Amino acid sequence: MEIDWQTVDRWLVGEAWVGSRIDAHIAKLCREIGPRWSSSPEEKKAVEYVTEQMAANGLTDPRTEEFELDTWEHGPDEASIVEDGQPIDVKPLLNCPPVDTSSRLVDVGFGMKHEIDAAGVGLQGAIAIMNLGYEPFSVPKPLPERLRALAAAGAVAALIVEQKGGGRLGYRHATDKRWSDEAGTVLSHPLPAVFTTREHGVLLRSVADGGTILSLKIRSRSFTTTGYSTLADLPGQSSPDEWILLGAHHDTVPGSPGGNDDASGTAVVLECSRLMSLLARELGVRPGRSIRFATWGAEEQNHQGSAAYVRSHHGPEPLPRLVLNLDELAAGPIKGVVLQFPHLRPLMQQTLDSMGDGLRCHVLDHVDSSGDAFSFARRAIPTGMLWRWRFVGRHPDADFNHEPGDTADKVRPKELREYAWQLARLLLRLSNVPASDWPENPLRVDEVAARMKQEAGSVGRTM
Repeated sequence: MEIDWQTVDRWLVGEAWVGSRIDAHIAKLCREIGPRWSSSPEEKKAVEYVTEQMAANGLTDPRTEEFELDTWEHGPDEASIVEDGQPIDVKPLLNCPPVDTSSRLVDVGFGMKHEIDAAGVGLQGAIAIMNLGYEPFSVPKPLPERLRALAAAGAVAALIVEQKGGGRLGYRHATDKRWSDEAGTVLSHPLPAVFTTREHGVLLRSVADGGTILSLKIRSRSFTTTGYSTLADLPGQSSPDEWILLGAHHDTVPGSPGGNDDASGTAVVLECSRLMSLLARELGVRPGRSIRFATWGAEEQNHQGSAAYVRSHHGPEPLPRLVLNLDELAAGPIKGVVLQFPHLRPLMQQTLDSMGDGLRCHVLDHVDSSGDAFSFARRAIPTGMLWRWRFVGRHPDADFNHEPGDTADKVRPKELREYAWQLARLLLRLSNVPASDWPENPLRVDEVAARMKQEAGSVGRTM
């Protein structure tokens, strides 16, 4: 079937503006349901809503897939200076093990080797206080690697000083996802680690190294339950057994409504599916390859949902031609596509050029473990993400990552409308590229694993 791209593009752009459901999706996920930590009742409500919307959009076989979820909960948490009872604000890093200690406070600066060496035996049995950021002018060392070094030096816990002011605290990981196996299981948690506010960090640093004792109590537990991802399909017309996958994660960290991270991506997955399905019904224009739309659970818990999907589907099923992962789309306007591997770059750039909007294709210089695309990339499946804020141009008010302040008002619905119609146009074009013109996948799992091992301990490029 010959496609009149001008007519198709005009229809998709127009429908994306006048028929958009993005505002409704954001309101439902962020305001009505709220925080959606995987294993919570709220996450289950989000899964039900997403599946209902996929069905309403006319997709084939909208469904949930269950997986075994290793999850965690914590609280109440307490910290105080023993000498005067001064309470200290703390928030544990995700999956922090329980701890109940009253120990000396030792300042290790940025937690670099020369600072840990200078602390010497004084770190043994102590709580180390450390900056979250990187030491100026030095080769940056990831937080998990610095925590490993503190554990090896004998510290019993780490107190990490948040960079943001105003008493803000967010969640982060104490582990590098490159340490985990394909099930997303964390192989090593270095030591109990918590954040404190920038303001309390100043206070504690003023009394550290003088014999000050900090009391720290984190109540947490790990347990196994059931997690959920959602899937639905738009069958292809000419190559129904070949797939392109578009996904995002519907879960959040505890306490965060997740407007940017990642109601924005979930809303665009739903909207893109609506546009492409409606286009097929009203204009009879269908994708050539099948498109699978998905939302993943437990992205914030080491990508367990997407990892479970990969184990379940690949290889019983053929590998997807491409997986595009949508995350934090409210952080900036669309600029193009960033691929994990280079072999699809010419095809992607040619396809973007055909859309006439000046979008660019780039290739990451490292195996990116920051999102659900990692679950696919480590299995040598071609992946990409949208170029939005990375490298340049993050919206300042989207800087509420993993915090209660990541609310619906941080999302720009107009920009998400543009993401939806650009993605629909891109997916439709890629799905209709003849198999003879689609580059073969040269990737091998062992080669990707070797690359990850070589890059272990490095910081991925963000500028």
